[in-house]
Amino acid sequence: MAKEENKKSINWWKWAFICLVAVIIVSGGVVLNKATAPAPTSTVAKAVKPSDSSVTVELNKKQVNALAANYLNEFLKGQKIKYDFIVGNRYATLTGTTKFLGAKVRFAINFVPERLSNGNVLLRAKGLTVGRLNIPIKFVMGYIAKNYDIPKWVKIDPNKKTVLLDLNRYSKHRSLKYSAQEIDMQNGRFKFLITVPTNNK
Repeated sequence: MAKEENKKSINWWKWAFICLVAVIIVSGGVVLNKATAPAPTSTVAKAVKPSDSSVTVELNKKQVNALAANYLNEFLKGQKIKYDFIVGNRYATLTGTTKFLGAKVRFAINFVPERLSNGNVLLRAKGLTVGRLNIPIKFVMGYIAKNYDIPKWVKIDPNKKTVLLDLNRYSKHRSLKYSAQEIDMQNGRFKFLITVPTNNK
């Protein structure tokens, strides 16, 4: 009887050891599989880089305003709510109407444009004019984001008081790629890189 109990004990440790080895092998295989798996592809549009098919275009304030007016006229065609975007000496200003206490109120939000490293443009709100009313900028920007017809490549963040002009997204499905290279409000100089995509990647 003692010999039989001893054999059972030895078999138990043997199977425990085999299970332990199996767990280590399986775990190692899972880690190896994850480590060697290809990285997921990003859906974020890449910043445009200069190439042989690129050209830099320099615009003044008058030309930028003409382009903005033409774009908005086409984009807002048939829409009830209209708004304007005008570049001035110090600020880029968004003007339109908002509802406050049941009444329509004309507003003007002043932004300071900033070129980002990826070629996009960030507008930081610096002031709001709504007649004699004291309305928070967040309220007006939140109203615009919810009620205005805004292009998909324009992102409004009422909490941060910013508007992102995502030129990378705007260029994603177009024949030409656009990227901001310089924004000089003081001298009224704006440079953009326009690139014709090629098949070479």
